[in-house]
Amino acid sequence: MIAQRTAALLVLLGALAALVAPAAFAHESTPTGVTRLELDLPTRELQLTITAPPEGEGRMPVVVLPRGDAPPGEVTLAAVRPGAAPVDPVAVPVAPAGQPREVALTVDAPGAWEIAVADGATLARVPLTIAAPEPTPGWVWAVRIGALLGVVGLVAALTPSVRDRPRLALGLGAVALVGVTIAVTAVATAPSTTAAAPTQTAAPAPVTAPPAGGHAGHGGAAPSTPAAPMPPTGGGVVVTASTATPASAGAPVDLALDLTDSSTGAVVDDLAVHDDALIHLAIIGPDGSLDHVHPVRTAPGHYVVRLTPATGGRYGVFAEMERAGDGGHQVARTALEVTGAPAAAAPAPGPGVREVAGMQVDVAVPAAVAGRPTAVTATFGAGGRQVTDLQGWLGMAGHLMVLGPGLSGTPDPVDPASAFGHVHDMGPAGPAGTYGPRIAFEHTFPRAGRYRLWVQVQRDWRVVTVPVTVDVTPAPATAP
Repeated sequence: MIAQRTAALLVLLGALAALVAPAAFAHESTPTGVTRLELDLPTRELQLTITAPPEGEGRMPVVVLPRGDAPPGEVTLAAVRPGAAPVDPVAVPVAPAGQPREVALTVDAPGAWEIAVADGATLARVPLTIAAPEPTPGWVWAVRIGALLGVVGLVAALTPSVRDRPRLALGLGAVALVGVTIAVTAVATAPSTTAAAPTQTAAPAPVTAPPAGGHAGHGGAAPSTPAAPMPPTGGGVVVTASTATPASAGAPVDLALDLTDSSTGAVVDDLAVHDDALIHLAIIGPDGSLDHVHPVRTAPGHYVVRLTPATGGRYGVFAEMERAGDGGHQVARTALEVTGAPAAAAPAPGPGVREVAGMQVDVAVPAAVAGRPTAVTATFGAGGRQVTDLQGWLGMAGHLMVLGPGLSGTPDPVDPASAFGHVHDMGPAGPAGTYGPRIAFEHTFPRAGRYRLWVQVQRDWRVVTVPVTVDVTPAPATAP
């Protein structure tokens, strides 16, 4: 009778151990690191999705997604140590926009790597850190050992030869009980989650001024003194813009950006990927045009992007970055001179309906008051129907770029008094993974005056930009 009771108890304990062990193993697993990065190469726009090998070495899949039109040819990718020349690069044939291609690269050890991406005109170097696998936590080992003791004790106690020997059965039952107790205690005291090992580093850069407000976005208050470039303080990033040949209206030119630290003068090469890019570059022309592009890194602290300025004049260049560690988000601004006939800024329509890229876009900005959160919404339609097939871009439903009034009272991209902001709509996607018809933002305009806004969404793998002019009224004076 005693042996039967002991066996029944052991069965219950064994079932408990069986339930505990899978939960422990689930806690142990760590999700594989994935990095998504937007690259504006001279000849094409690509999005890379990089899955780091979970064991710190081996096969590394890279999905290459083209956006927009691309010329014939191919792109090559290779995983190399920092600064090394690509060896046996993998070719990615040109594909229509929106059709991904997957290739497999190989890394042989954890540590610092670069993915070399060549389009025939530029060799981009995407910095990547492959993390070593985390050691198994001690509590997991406790669960494993305890479960093993419980199972072995249970099986031994239930064998016919042992059941006829009550004292031995009880002893084995005690061993099983101790094992299960160890396992249960380890699970009860284990951390609720295990931190995923970082798989990627180096990317985007910092912002120098406090946010001017916005929903899930970034803003920059105007610096107090004019300078181009204007170095941020406290170890911020200074961006110097240059071109190998003079930039002229209507001609493509490669704009080079060199990043240095304002405190030390050292090259800045510790950018972290944020919002799917290392640098978000807003180039605002004297005609009111906006280019939102993503330069490629070609060497430590050196980035390049190809532009075709529409008119002559002085262009404002705003570089959004995020430094790794405690560097934070920063916006550095500079300017680019372009020769050619200048063009006056074309007045963008105010709130209301306008036609853009085959869509009717209704922009609403009710009661914009300085210092107060303001809703900015854009509703998209086409052919009398709502547009619900907008695609996420840079991980979000939409983007809002904001340029505030300069000393003249109107937006001026090269006037340091003009505040710059970048706001996101991070609403959830619909059932089909797309967005629309309504894209919404919230932004706090820092002061009264005229603002130029650009709403940006993606459709058919092309970015659509909707310019808007908004007049912000002063906040009412408070009663004494």
